[in-house]
Amino acid sequence: MQQRVPRRAWSSRRGAARRPRVLVEDDHRSLAISDFSMFDKAGFDVAVCSGPGGSPRDCPLLRGQECAAVAGADAVLHGLDPELGIAAAIRRRHPDVVVVVEQQRRADGSLPMVPDGCVPLVYPCSVNGQVDALRRALASRRA
Repeated sequence: MQQRVPRRAWSSRRGAARRPRVLVEDDHRSLAISDFSMFDKAGFDVAVCSGPGGSPRDCPLLRGQECAAVAGADAVLHGLDPELGIAAAIRRRHPDVVVVVEQQRRADGSLPMVPDGCVPLVYPCSVNGQVDALRRALASRRA
């Protein structure tokens, strides 16, 4: 599992007021890294996690431990395999963190269920669609 979180702080612009923090979880590193700059431009502080790779035991949340990246997030854009159970683990440990789960259609056209409390987002969608979904979810949490 590789996380891209700066040593002392999230990626943020100097002198900027605190911006919403979004953790992008995606096992396609090139997509997550390209999303990094797009979310930054959209006004988010960003961290990226590529997930546990081949071993779910590499995810601290799945071992019942804290994950510093999730603990510092206002929202998570979850693009990892839903079968891993990471989105559900985030909701259990951090119920105040918004979790937007990307749903990929199955071969039969159906959509997988998302864990309770998570916001579904049908994938594929553009980064702008992801940004809009995060903004709406964060706004509804504040309301």
